[in-house]
Amino acid sequence: MSKDLYEFERINIFTLGNSIIGKSTFIIRYTQNIFEERYIANYGIDYKIKKIILPNGKKIKLCLYDTAGQERFKSISLNMIKMADGIILMYDITDRSSFESIKDWAKSIIDEKGENFPIVLLGNKIDLEDKRQVSTKEGQNEANTLKLKFFETSNKEGINIEESILELISLVNKKKEEDKEKEINKMKLEKNKAKNNGKKCKC
Repeated sequence: MSKDLYEFERINIFTLGNSIIGKSTFIIRYTQNIFEERYIANYGIDYKIKKIILPNGKKIKLCLYDTAGQERFKSISLNMIKMADGIILMYDITDRSSFESIKDWAKSIIDEKGENFPIVLLGNKIDLEDKRQVSTKEGQNEANTLKLKFFETSNKEGINIEESILELISLVNKKKEEDKEKEINKMKLEKNKAKNNGKKCKC
């Protein structure tokens, strides 16, 4: 196995949201830089890998998981996110029902992963402006309520695809550093506690 492989840190990103909102084409656009106009339904979990080097030189092996949004597969999708480092939560700006489902998806994610988990909210298909049902302001307000970063994207035009991914990677790295610091502080606290207990008089 190539030594170079070990230099890449793996980050697992999951896409969640209702069906037929563009999760699959988003991943294909990012990993292959092509737009698949013909929709192919995803009936489970699929993933694609892309290796990238961040501006700071850090090497990332990004694993983007494409999840089915159909209600009968929702439990499978939510069960799989146990291994997620970050999540793309998506809706279709031309489909209000997909936007109205965001609260339920967000609640399910928080129930599974806890507060302050790295998530970005994407309003997809802005190339279909003439069919828009959800305004940019509504999307931003929802993101503010849920305390999430927000982007409007277009798989067809390639708008905010890379930007949203890089933002999520930044959030993931920040969370990892915070978790690492908490673990170090916890170990220090336990070490000091054990040291102090050892100094207690056993008269």
